[in-house]
Amino acid sequence: MNKYIPVFLASDENYAKYMAVTIQSIISNTKEKINFYILDGGIAEITKNKIKTILDNTVHQIEFLKIDISLFEKFPIVAHFSINTYFRYLIPHLKPEIKKALYIDTDMIIHGDISELYHSDLKGKGLGGVVYIEEDFASFTNYKEELGLSQKHRYFNAGLLLIDCDYWRNNKTIDSLFKKTIALYDKLKMCDQDVLNLVFECSYTELSPKYNIVVDVTSDFIDLKKYISSFKGCIVLHYTGGRGMRPWVKKDCLENHYFWKYAIETPFHNDLQLELIQNQLNTLIQKKKIFKTISLVKIKLFKFLPIITIKIKKNKKRIYFFGMPIISIRNK
Repeated sequence: MNKYIPVFLASDENYAKYMAVTIQSIISNTKEKINFYILDGGIAEITKNKIKTILDNTVHQIEFLKIDISLFEKFPIVAHFSINTYFRYLIPHLKPEIKKALYIDTDMIIHGDISELYHSDLKGKGLGGVVYIEEDFASFTNYKEELGLSQKHRYFNAGLLLIDCDYWRNNKTIDSLFKKTIALYDKLKMCDQDVLNLVFECSYTELSPKYNIVVDVTSDFIDLKKYISSFKGCIVLHYTGGRGMRPWVKKDCLENHYFWKYAIETPFHNDLQLELIQNQLNTLIQKKKIFKTISLVKIKLFKFLPIITIKIKKNKKRIYFFGMPIISIRNK
């Protein structure tokens, strides 16, 4: 098969390291050829070159598409979201020759072949997405009422989307998304995700839950390990960050081994390890009360190399980095 599967991801410099791991996870598991299109919100050239090396000696291709951020200057930015989240609106416009495309968030790990997903039948709909798990285990009634969504609509997570680009172009979907975003400026809590649900209200194709397992939310309702093991084929893990559930933020993040399995194959592995160490250190300092009954704490790299050591003596805690004391905290 000569055709490439078009996969779009959106990032700036801050998210590029995580995106590299997502890309690595895709090419490690997908047999068909992939053409990655990066919606570029300001990635440094040196970082782009590092990402390109991931595809060296493979059949896959990559292209960086510079995004005009001024197009979104009137759009709301809520909570932890960045302006990058709106870039997916432009996908059918940026590549008019593409009929169908996959959009994947940069905090996802694709632990299986995405070919089956890409070739899914959208049944004449303009979009395919996975229902947000809270629809099945909690009430979305008030949230839907505030947005003006029908209670019959099954709210989907926009982190992974299968897009019928011809449908979007023929139905002027991009115009609808832009207008709706501006009109609901003060009501949006999930930015583009809310808007996409409104534009495709009761009119999208539901994809299997195995294509977007939101790690932190899913674990609130059911046994995550049993849930994951119950699916066969492609598994997509989505580390959205609730309660710090991101592998580069929290050492004991659920199912973090999937992330590090692919991170170690990228040029950003050391950077990600150091970021985890820094985040762990910040957490330990912020929650210093947890050391009251502990005399020695160690954070290790590769399970054997002690990077951070915390020693407690009477009313003082001292933090060492590679054996060198860097911070001393006195209990009140």
